[in-house]
Amino acid sequence: METDFGLTEYASAHTITPVPCLLKEMYSDFIVQEILADGTVLHIPSPDVILESTGTKKKEIEIDATVEKPSCISEETLAALDERFSAKGDQVLVKVENLTKDERKSIHQFIRERYSGKLITETKDDGIYVSNGHTQTTRKRKNWDENIPKECHFTMCKENKETTFACQLIAKFLNVGPNNIKTHGIKDKRGVTAQRVSVTQVLESTVLDLNSKLRGIRVFGCEYKHEPVKTGAHWGNRFSIVLRELANDSEPLLHERLETFQNTGFVNYFGTQRFGSRSSTTAEIGLAIVKREWERAVKMIMSNAMPGHLEYGLVGHAARCFNQTGDAKKAFGKLRGAQAFATIEGHILKCLSRGGTWQKCITEAIPVQSRSLYVHAYQSLLWNKVASRRVKEIGTRVHESDVGADGTPLGEHATHYDIHIPLPGENEAFANTYGAKWISEILEEDGLTQASFTSLQDKFSLGESSRSLFVEAKDLKWKFIHYSQPRTLLQDGLQTRAVPESEQKGPLLALQIQFSLVSGSYATVALREVTGSDMGKKSMRNASLKSQEEESDKVKEEVKEEEEESAESEERQEEEVAASSE
Repeated sequence: METDFGLTEYASAHTITPVPCLLKEMYSDFIVQEILADGTVLHIPSPDVILESTGTKKKEIEIDATVEKPSCISEETLAALDERFSAKGDQVLVKVENLTKDERKSIHQFIRERYSGKLITETKDDGIYVSNGHTQTTRKRKNWDENIPKECHFTMCKENKETTFACQLIAKFLNVGPNNIKTHGIKDKRGVTAQRVSVTQVLESTVLDLNSKLRGIRVFGCEYKHEPVKTGAHWGNRFSIVLRELANDSEPLLHERLETFQNTGFVNYFGTQRFGSRSSTTAEIGLAIVKREWERAVKMIMSNAMPGHLEYGLVGHAARCFNQTGDAKKAFGKLRGAQAFATIEGHILKCLSRGGTWQKCITEAIPVQSRSLYVHAYQSLLWNKVASRRVKEIGTRVHESDVGADGTPLGEHATHYDIHIPLPGENEAFANTYGAKWISEILEEDGLTQASFTSLQDKFSLGESSRSLFVEAKDLKWKFIHYSQPRTLLQDGLQTRAVPESEQKGPLLALQIQFSLVSGSYATVALREVTGSDMGKKSMRNASLKSQEEESDKVKEEVKEEEEESAESEERQEEEVAASSE
């Protein structure tokens, strides 16, 4: 499958003998810790740690009678406000006829301070309306302390959750729009990951209280800042990965390859997870978007959600309903809870059910981080193909035609890690390089040009303009582990504990490998350089199923042998009884 996406070459050799293994057999086999720009590696809390404010009750808010009442508020109005503070009900109208701007302002301030923000004010033509909690028109307006920076940054750890889904779930609980949640980038779903997240105008205590509501997600380490988290602004990621079911005689070969890997690095391909594993790849959807084929793009996304791809969940049934009937409103009605507001399919069906166009589904309804992934995937596919051509023709040595990150020729002391290839799109600095030329040739086959990406900048975050051809895995460590059962836990997860080292023994062999990669590089591609195997999701899933079938066959064989031994034992007992009775 990886060859379909341009992953054909290796930094160490043109061909490499595969070493079969299993990746991500358990969620805790794949741990990702974001590394911030200052080098800080985010930690993942122990399963035993209880995070701050988890499940705590909110402090009771009381009326602050010390706040001085403006003379323009009558005692009757004050009594009505106190009553509204105690219980929800109809809005209280504070008349402001003939009042100055400063007097009206003093009313807002008094209500905010006396009732600690619990009562919400809204100015209308006939006065100031006061309610207990937000109304439909005041929900998006917030009073924020000017002395506190508006962005609340926090660490989000998740297990077996897509980053986009987790962020949209958090947005829903915080009652903010999904675009108010910012991250440095997407982290793997099947694994345990830690990353920084920011949200606008939400208090630390409100964020921490999410720990009592979320499952498979933990939040902590809040800090107020003036700027939100920005895509790609981190240094990279620290990986701790377990490869299972290695052949017992593979240890010497893998040890040798790891030493080579430490010196040569690997081809910096975009991994197969970039392209998905469903009937329409994200690159194919991205191509449709770049060609402005909006309807086709939407229908490919919805077809990917059909039963068979999402194990017949409600999203799959909703997608099937839409594809069969074309009735978006009816299909949207089949979704429940997070499936309606935290899935791409839910966003599309909601948009269409409200009369939105095919284009609006792509360019507005789907959150920017999600919709950008499709265009990125198409760019990534082209980059992979160009990278493979360069490595196949020249190898790892620096050639006179190679350029660096700024598009200028490399100096005499440059290494293969300094070589850069542009991504598709208009880029003056790389206009005369072999990379730009080869990309243009592929684009022409698809009926496009480099300029086809330019007008997408407003609605899509297209990111980097070039990418290094080779990457070094830093702070590389590895060790081999013996274990007894196929699903023995070998690393701590978000909610699970690994077996103690003293119990790591048995006939099965695994490799634990740890390394740090710069932002945008793929751990599965790095592992490919070591194992020589396709480390993509589809390939690993097939290998896992094969392993389970073999294990099942082994168990069946053992049961059969036990039954045969039991039958033989019974026959012997019957013979002994018969002999003793003669």
